[in-house]
Amino acid sequence: MPGFPEHRRALTDAAFATFGEDAAWSGRAQSVRVRVRGKDEDDRFGSVSLTRRTVVVLVRSWELTPAQGDIVIISTPAFAGSWRVKARPMRDGKGVWVCSVEEVA
Repeated sequence: MPGFPEHRRALTDAAFATFGEDAAWSGRAQSVRVRVRGKDEDDRFGSVSLTRRTVVVLVRSWELTPAQGDIVIISTPAFAGSWRVKARPMRDGKGVWVCSVEEVA
């Protein structure tokens, strides 16, 4: 009987299958399944607060290990284009890498 980690992985796989999309990742011959989302980040400088829109790419840790500087090519209309992983990816408790990305000009 599968335990909790197996159930969590199955739920993560189902979410990526339903809401994810295929993307080309630098250094990989096959496409990977990713989830892309926009996210607001607040920066504070003294009494001034700035809100800026950022893009985050989520990728399952059992599919690949991303690195800063990797290029991701996405074809979804809302986020179509080439994106560079701009900071060290962080892994969440579900085994998903959270990659902050910037568009490549």
